[in-house]
Amino acid sequence: MNTREIQNKKQRILIYLLVLIPFLYFLYIMVYPLGVSVYYSLTKWKGIGSPKFVGLANYKTLVKSGDFWLVTKNTLFLSLVCTIGQVGIALIIAFLMTLRRLRFKAFHRAVIFFPVVMSALVVGYVWRFIYNSNYGLLNMFLNFIGKPEWIRLWLDDQSIVLKSVSIPVVWQYIGLYMVILMSAISAIPQDIFECAEIDGATGFKKSIYITLPMIWNSLKVCVILCAGGTMKIYDHLVALTNGGPGRASESLAMYCYEFTFRFGNFGMGAAIAVAILVFALLISGVIQLLMGRRESE
Repeated sequence: MNTREIQNKKQRILIYLLVLIPFLYFLYIMVYPLGVSVYYSLTKWKGIGSPKFVGLANYKTLVKSGDFWLVTKNTLFLSLVCTIGQVGIALIIAFLMTLRRLRFKAFHRAVIFFPVVMSALVVGYVWRFIYNSNYGLLNMFLNFIGKPEWIRLWLDDQSIVLKSVSIPVVWQYIGLYMVILMSAISAIPQDIFECAEIDGATGFKKSIYITLPMIWNSLKVCVILCAGGTMKIYDHLVALTNGGPGRASESLAMYCYEFTFRFGNFGMGAAIAVAILVFALLISGVIQLLMGRRESE
């Protein structure tokens, strides 16, 4: 074996080692906890002592529970509303940022992105003050403009509480998806837009027929991240309503916390956590299927 072959072999070993280290880290951080959660979901465990294996008993209890399906419905509703609101508004803003007539673009980007860096609990408490039925800014404003009939118990009315709590979540994360979509738009060659302008394409047509198809993959990533991330929403709801009134605004993550730490049923809590993962994967798969089909067309 000559010197060059030895060097190539050492380089290959080094490459494999560099790949192996983050792979082992991923297994330890992601796969191992997931496996432990799945195992505990098949047991009855109070957090101390040895877990007692009960098979699918925890999942059977969840399926038969009306509360589980109620909080699942709440979570799916929030996921749908937040995905449409966050990604939809972010897409519109990203299109507007491409307009040449728009001035102070850097300032607008900074202002829109600022809520993203705020704590979710802080955002929740701020909006709780805005929604307060006695001294909240929203009801005071409605009364000031002469629309007292629009005043509502925004966080105490079961019929509207989910819509109310979704607004702060949408507001906070618009800037995140705006940045992702603007990065994708900035990667589009300007020659394409210039040729479209020569052919007489307006700003709207350029956005629909040029920009949107060319950032479709980035848009798909945003939708998957938003829909899957909202499935584990917790902080905003704790600060705003703590799941009330009743369970009208409770999410699966709050339901999981309740069983795990309030009732001390770690096995049931793990089963709910696995259910959240399954729902998130199913939603991501459906989005991938639908948006992948649109891309192929």
